[in-house]
Amino acid sequence: MDAVISKGIKLSYKTAEGADFIDLADLQNIPDLGGDTESIEITTMDSEAHEYTEGILNYGDTLPFTFLYKTEQFNTLKGLKGQIISWKVTLPDSATCTFDGKGSVKLAGVGVNNALTYTLNIKPSSEMAWG
Repeated sequence: MDAVISKGIKLSYKTAEGADFIDLADLQNIPDLGGDTESIEITTMDSEAHEYTEGILNYGDTLPFTFLYKTEQFNTLKGLKGQIISWKVTLPDSATCTFDGKGSVKLAGVGVNNALTYTLNIKPSSEMAWG
């Protein structure tokens, strides 16, 4: 069986005014995509053990994407802060995950003789749709 490797994964975005998704360059890492259903305790005084039911899906508070630092893209993403943006992750086999959320960027700490990187943190505000 051939494995799908990470080479070629893309993150792109679209603003409310944009018609097409714009690919971001120099992506290094992506977070887990998808979520876990929260548990809601429904134990009563008559229960023999703790009982739970499924709650809502939780994608996490923030989704961190890491990039090599390039001034123009960093500044473009900085300028989108506070806006709800449509995001799309495209995998090498053409599967996609789309969702909306607000992004913010943060320059990563750096030591001697290291490449500069930054993190785009996205707070999801919609369901994730897989296609």
